[in-house]
Amino acid sequence: MRVIVVGGGSAGWIAAATLQSRLNGSGPGRVDITLVESPDTPRIGVGEATIPTMRDMLRGFGIAEAKFMRACEASFKHAIRFDDWSAPGSRYLHPFHRHLTPDMQMAAARWLEGDGASPFDSFASAQPGLISAGLAPRGLDGADYQGAVPYAYHMDAEMFADALAAHCVARGVRHLRDHVDQVHRDAGGLVTGLALRGGQRIMADLYIDCTGFRALLSPQANEPGGWVDQSAHLLCDRAVAFRVPEDPERFTPAPFTRARALGSGWCWDIGLMTRRGRGYVYSSAHISGEDAEAELRAEEGAAAAGLTARHLRFRVGRQVAPWTGNVVAIGLAAGFLEPLESTGLYLADYASRVLCEMFPPSPAHAANPALARRHNQLLAEVHDDILDFILLHFVVAGRRDTVFWRDASAPQRLTDRLAHLLEIWNVRPPRFSDFSLRYSPFNELNYEFILLGSGWRPAGLNRGPGTNLPPGLAAANRAIAAGLPTNSALLAHIHGGPRAARP
Repeated sequence: MRVIVVGGGSAGWIAAATLQSRLNGSGPGRVDITLVESPDTPRIGVGEATIPTMRDMLRGFGIAEAKFMRACEASFKHAIRFDDWSAPGSRYLHPFHRHLTPDMQMAAARWLEGDGASPFDSFASAQPGLISAGLAPRGLDGADYQGAVPYAYHMDAEMFADALAAHCVARGVRHLRDHVDQVHRDAGGLVTGLALRGGQRIMADLYIDCTGFRALLSPQANEPGGWVDQSAHLLCDRAVAFRVPEDPERFTPAPFTRARALGSGWCWDIGLMTRRGRGYVYSSAHISGEDAEAELRAEEGAAAAGLTARHLRFRVGRQVAPWTGNVVAIGLAAGFLEPLESTGLYLADYASRVLCEMFPPSPAHAANPALARRHNQLLAEVHDDILDFILLHFVVAGRRDTVFWRDASAPQRLTDRLAHLLEIWNVRPPRFSDFSLRYSPFNELNYEFILLGSGWRPAGLNRGPGTNLPPGLAAANRAIAAGLPTNSALLAHIHGGPRAARP
């Protein structure tokens, strides 16, 4: 079986690495994999935050954790911190850890019935305390990708693609640096080959389109009925970003992604080992690109002076059928959701794993409609589920001080599913039974952090006296923290050199 992956960014190399590791193992196997990457096409990546599933992906690839981190200037991530979403000066965390002891199974209801003296994130998770204490999520030694609490990473997306490329090539993936000038198709629309600028023609049985927003091999994405436009739900359609250099001898990246609400969207602050990635995701209907850049520079302050900004356009939505014929679109070619919950790489990882589950048993099945239909169904379900979770942040945010925030939280933004869930949650907190998708990275526990962090309460539920903190929870938090190094010490252990703690 011959496979050609077109596009060499993070999505392309994740697809190649997933097929190689799951279908071939550590070397050449039954699937012949080629990745063709244009040397003329810049990668989209401006820095990348991840979710804990990243650790499972890297473990499956057989990449040592320290090697990955050094290759990508990676740092650790405990959580996402949302600043100013409820009102100027407000703050809450969406951590990865959750206490799941029997007396915390109904944590949201328990907290809502208490006096609310401590934030829900600190009530339900150990990670806010670890962040406050400057502690890392794992010890200095121990098994790769294992920690006292779940964790993820911040990393350089371009360096990550390069590291994956080297890993894949060492295991038998063929890497071609050339530009695809023409896509050849037969009378039925199946791709029969690719003409490269260098004069070579390459052919495969199955093609994977990782060409980003261009969707070079997926013309249906730009045809009537081929794209699900979700811009009526999520208004942001632009981003401006720049990189802020930091002194590696003095800088320790914060172990959380900061997402701060601005006038017409929100900005990110992601710390790597020698720089921070800054970006503003905004609605072009509410602010110009020039004004958005000025707002981001003002938010960063003096450090932004002289830095080159990069402007990006995107459309929110997904392909109806990312697997069409003998082409499977993965990554930005398949769809896009703004990076508020760091799900970009997860969607590429998930799509690649689903493709392995549906992988054609022979070249004759490369365009099998039954396999394609199930693949497309699974991808649509997870994409739409993540859309609802991202949309929730805007709908329950307390901000109403600008036109954007009034528009972004308006009732017409709601999907039918999210509107129904909010009706349920107006009566009681989220429950396990509210979610039926077993492949989604988010469930009732994640929704509770956003709802309660934003100040949501079911109608008619009044607070009672006391914190309602279960006995033994403080001791459990101390036990998790015991023996953990500081974040700066762990990063120095992995990357080398002393690092000062960042306030």
